[in-house]
Amino acid sequence: MANSEQVTTMDRMLQEITAVSRRLKGMDTAITSLTLDTKSMHSEIAGFQTRVTGLELRMATMDDHVHKALDKDQELLFL
Repeated sequence: MANSEQVTTMDRMLQEITAVSRRLKGMDTAITSLTLDTKSMHSEIAGFQTRVTGLELRMATMDDHVHKALDKDQELLFL
């Protein structure tokens, strides 16, 4: 009877270990997925930053053109 109880106890322990192993694998998969999502988000943020920088450069160029046009208008007013 003692051997039977030991086998049952060991069987339960093995089942618990298997269940924990499955949970750990699930957690590992979730962490991997989050890591990939984070990397994707970093890439998207970098893309947005690049676009914002491009827009800022275009705005600065347009601002320069406007100032030059206004300077020319001022010159024409004083002629």
